[in-house]
Amino acid sequence: MNALFALSSIRHKLLVGVLLTTATALAILGAIFIIYDLGDYRDRLVEELTTQADLISLSSTAALEFEDRETAKQTLASLRLRPEILAAAIYDRNGNLFARYYASPAHIREIPVRAEQPSIGVDADTIRLFRPIYNDREIIGSVFMLAQSGVKERTFRVLLIFLSIAIVALAASTLLSSWLQARITSPIMEVTELARQVVNERNYNLRANRTTDDEIGFLIEAFNQMLSQIGLRTSELERSNSELAEQIHERSQAEKALSESEYRHRTLITTLSALTWRADAHGDFSATQTAWDSFTGQTPRSHAGRGWLQAVHPDDRELVSQLWNQACEESVAFKQVFRLWYAPGGEYRYVNFSAAPLIDPGGQTMEWMGIVDDIHERMQATEEVQRLNAELEHRVQERTAELENANRELESFSYSVSHDLRAPLRSIDGFSQALIEDYGDKLDEEAKEYLDRVRNGAQRMGRLIDDMLNLSRVSRMELVRRPLNLSEVAAELLNELRQSEPQRSVYTEIEPELLAYGDSRLVRVVLENLFSNAWKYTAKRDDAKIRFGQVEFEGRSYFFVRDNGAGFDMKYADRLFTPFQRLHDNREFPGTGVGLATVQRVIRRHGGRIWAESELDKGSTFYFTLTPSEELHHDKTPNSAG
Repeated sequence: MNALFALSSIRHKLLVGVLLTTATALAILGAIFIIYDLGDYRDRLVEELTTQADLISLSSTAALEFEDRETAKQTLASLRLRPEILAAAIYDRNGNLFARYYASPAHIREIPVRAEQPSIGVDADTIRLFRPIYNDREIIGSVFMLAQSGVKERTFRVLLIFLSIAIVALAASTLLSSWLQARITSPIMEVTELARQVVNERNYNLRANRTTDDEIGFLIEAFNQMLSQIGLRTSELERSNSELAEQIHERSQAEKALSESEYRHRTLITTLSALTWRADAHGDFSATQTAWDSFTGQTPRSHAGRGWLQAVHPDDRELVSQLWNQACEESVAFKQVFRLWYAPGGEYRYVNFSAAPLIDPGGQTMEWMGIVDDIHERMQATEEVQRLNAELEHRVQERTAELENANRELESFSYSVSHDLRAPLRSIDGFSQALIEDYGDKLDEEAKEYLDRVRNGAQRMGRLIDDMLNLSRVSRMELVRRPLNLSEVAAELLNELRQSEPQRSVYTEIEPELLAYGDSRLVRVVLENLFSNAWKYTAKRDDAKIRFGQVEFEGRSYFFVRDNGAGFDMKYADRLFTPFQRLHDNREFPGTGVGLATVQRVIRRHGGRIWAESELDKGSTFYFTLTPSEELHHDKTPNSAG
């Protein structure tokens, strides 16, 4: 196909393109038409045969009830009026052959000896049907019918019609496209031929004739203007070539004289800046060093040779001298930070001392050029930052120690409070139960109800203490991350929920091999709370469903727990993970309102996030992620259809 288009002219390409488009459209339309027609034809066949079978069933009810085979045969004999029906049979309630009909002896073998399950089968030649016979909603037998389908003949006829239409359409399309492409491509072909002539002859005085006012006409006009511009530029270029040759000769002499000076200045510009100095090939300072003397207070006499080293701080002088001698011997760039005397301020200041050798074409050092950059404030700021970092690190260590002590005290306090609260709660619960057991016959119903409320409140307080301890514990536990198979954990938790309520029937679905990376104890707490909530809020559903799986969104994996339970109003979703905030009445769905807060705290400790999508009476879906490391085991927020 690519070769066809590459070698053809634009006229042929347009023609082939139109024909291909027409053929493709016809092929698609024909396929849809054939599929629809055959499907409709099959449906009508099935409907007609089903109706005929129902009529036979109604007419055979009495014959089956009274075992009147002759009447049944006469009923089937009426099918001779339907030549497309090849064979038929009636079976009793035990599936035994009761009566049969066949259009010719060749179709006897097509009649089954025993009744089969109700079914309809259609192939290229025949259609087979089994339907039950009812009497007062009781199956008393079945009817079998075999008829010609005519699908093969129908298919051939439809294909013939479509091919005829396609041939006529392609012929019309060919004629129309030939007429159109001749009108469209003729001006383009003329311009193409003219362009070929201009390239071969280099004659820029040729012009194309504009015959249309459309885009092609604009293209021809632009092409003519381009030829005019090229002709003018060509003549101007020829005149300037001779002038340019003379200028090149003159400039070559000037460039040779400036090359050495340009080389020095380029090095100076790229390497040095304001406070500069110069030294000879041996590293001895030159006489005139105005910027240096203004900075250090030295004089041409005191800085001559290696006298400039006297301006270096005594503690840095020996190291600087050694490094400078080494750089001069090896003819390599020199760069060092040290303290230099600053005469205007009467102090030593940190400077960045840089120097670079100028090498001649023979590889010999001609001289040294250097720069002095005052970085005293920068060095002081660096030292101050280092001091502040050290002080901050010391404070962090102190705060960490204080936090650890506070955590230990909080843990001790939590267990102490738990123990101190549990004791009176157990007393309240126990004595309330004792009152009911020992004095139940002396209490009226209202008093018993009050005692039940007292016991329920004490037990709920106990559960609340447990949940608060769990919430505190997951915040302090040290994370031990490892690869996890969440599918196995989910299966174990759902099995425990089934054992706790064996009378409930809940459909559960767990995607296999859901892998993650995290602390096994805390991740189990997450799944336990999410599945417990799903189990609880589907309690009033006869068709309760819970699903655990994974969705992909923008290249990242998200786990989800979905149910079809009570759901909640999304306008209260911001309260979902807040401790003690519940979205349902405690009498309808009991709980403490701490479980989801615990789940969120565990997820956050793993570096992930959790959110929910829900609708009242249509269930909820909780999405969550764990640490970014989980992406190593799997390869914005997913939509709820996931």
